[in-house]
Amino acid sequence: MDAFDRFEFSRIFSFCYLPAVFAVMGGVVGCSPLDQRTFDPRAGTPPKPYIAPVVAPTPKAPFLQIMEGTPESDYAAPVETATKAALARKSNILFIIQGIAPMQSTPDKQLQILSDLTQNLVVPVAKRIQAAGALPIQIEMRASTDSTVSHAMVRVNVR
Repeated sequence: MDAFDRFEFSRIFSFCYLPAVFAVMGGVVGCSPLDQRTFDPRAGTPPKPYIAPVVAPTPKAPFLQIMEGTPESDYAAPVETATKAALARKSNILFIIQGIAPMQSTPDKQLQILSDLTQNLVVPVAKRIQAAGALPIQIEMRASTDSTVSHAMVRVNVR
């Protein structure tokens, strides 16, 4: 074989295989390259953290709690003792006296039960706290209804 034959052979060879080479290259260009997402479609995406559901905080226990119907002689001494202890710890403490009554069927009944609770339990507790040494400005009184309670009560919180 001389040089001319080799040139012819390579020319014929290139013309025969050139379409096949272009077809393979076109097929390769049309494919997506192998990467980490080939085997795991979620690879490379930032993780989604688990967000725990919000749990309602447990209500804080009141400083004092007095149920309706408790005689004043039963709660007078503990109220005075607790008031003196709180004032000894912090002199400018605020006593929040909250009367809580169960919900009533009508607004008139609700008004009546709140008025009775205020006169018969909230005000006497406030007077006991004041007699134990708290100033009137340190006493805050509230009255409200609550559907979760079954009996009227007074809760004393401090701040």
